[in-house]
Amino acid sequence: MDKVLLKALKKDAAGAFKTAGIEFIEKAEMGSFSSMKTGGFADLMVFPKDDAELLAAMRMFEAYGLKGCHVIGGGTNVLFADDKICLPVISFKKFNARIETGGGEGCEKVLQGGSGVGLSRNLNYLVKNNFGGCGFFLGHSGDLGGAVRMNAGSRESVTGNLVNKIEIITYGGKKFTVGRGRLKFSYRNMEIAGLNENCFITGVYLSLRPSSREEIMGRIGVYKGRKSSQPLGDSSLGCIFKNPSGESAGRIIEEIGFKGYSRGDAAVSQKHANFIINKGCARPGDVTSLIKIIQEKAMRARGIALNTEIKII
Repeated sequence: MDKVLLKALKKDAAGAFKTAGIEFIEKAEMGSFSSMKTGGFADLMVFPKDDAELLAAMRMFEAYGLKGCHVIGGGTNVLFADDKICLPVISFKKFNARIETGGGEGCEKVLQGGSGVGLSRNLNYLVKNNFGGCGFFLGHSGDLGGAVRMNAGSRESVTGNLVNKIEIITYGGKKFTVGRGRLKFSYRNMEIAGLNENCFITGVYLSLRPSSREEIMGRIGVYKGRKSSQPLGDSSLGCIFKNPSGESAGRIIEEIGFKGYSRGDAAVSQKHANFIINKGCARPGDVTSLIKIIQEKAMRARGIALNTEIKII
């Protein structure tokens, strides 16, 4: 599409969002929405608060000829490029953050959460109400929808093990509730059987069992011990690479000599080699360059393909 026409369409769309009362930003600085604290800017960024605003946003995109969009949650595993992001960005940062426990079978309860619920808030709620099984949310600054999408977890358990069902809205504007039987979880991924279009996760139902406070805090203590080896105080995107089968990506990176290695202000953490940190003024290109160098060396030295866990926009 002609750039002048595209610019005009976006200007009209921004006016429509203002009229509809849907929060948006023009020329959004994306480093402000990334835990890596770096990125270019987006022409248009929209913050729907609920299903109705999300559906309205999608209709506006279609009406103004804006084909497709990028979707982010807490920005904890997304690297935004230096280049301008021309497609609209939908942020779930301010989306429905309801959280409550409902019915279940036997002693099991179902946690009902909007996809915008922060994982730290989720964990605090469960601890307060004596529900176990989500200790691996400790230290994660993302949201519940993103945890399901990425099947976040630890060596003991993953989010997918707890999911009862999810609520979704497709890019075509259809709303569905999808049961556990159609959800296909794998390492850092979730797919919906029979769904041939992209979708937004808008609500999550987790099946949980009551646990004693002592047991819950004991498990959280284990996760705290592990987190102490991670650079949680630095600006990063969490683990950069997926662990190859039977291997530790961090150990591989350390063994091939990249612990502490840097490109510009992007550096492999001295604390945990599967983290790339921003030492102050790192550019997205510094990060992607570092990723590429590590991948090439891992393949040459060990014959191992290191695939990224993060999303690059």
